[in-house]
Amino acid sequence: MSDTVSTMLIGVAMVLLLGVSLVIQMWRTRRSLMGKVVGITSNVRYNEKLCENYREDRSIGRFKTSAWDKYNGAVDFLPEELRNELSKVFEIISELNISIDTARKHGSEGYVSTVDVEKLKAPLASCGKQLQEWAYANMNNPDYLPRKYSVFRRR
Repeated sequence: MSDTVSTMLIGVAMVLLLGVSLVIQMWRTRRSLMGKVVGITSNVRYNEKLCENYREDRSIGRFKTSAWDKYNGAVDFLPEELRNELSKVFEIISELNISIDTARKHGSEGYVSTVDVEKLKAPLASCGKQLQEWAYANMNNPDYLPRKYSVFRRR
């Protein structure tokens, strides 16, 4: 083989290895306890923005509940008050999603305007703030971070 072909093959192999490494790291991070909190926080922030945009644009989309649906049984490490507040918020969100779906089925703009997102703004803001504070307080706690695996383990 020529030098350029072998150099290109080595480059492609390095890029593939880097890509696989990044995918594995992202997978480990999402599975960690901190990753679960980050996912729920992401849902809360998205829903806050959706509430803000609802004033200007009545063609509202569905609120996100995917991270909460996935991790609500696995967040026992969060403070109980925060878990209870998150449960209430995501219960309200599921009710609003049902109302939004019903409005879309009827195709009525008037029916969409009856969806009340005001009752969700304050609890969402409170949950977002508490989740962020919890994440900052536990950011360096090794119990919540993804496990680091190595070929050469120290014992």
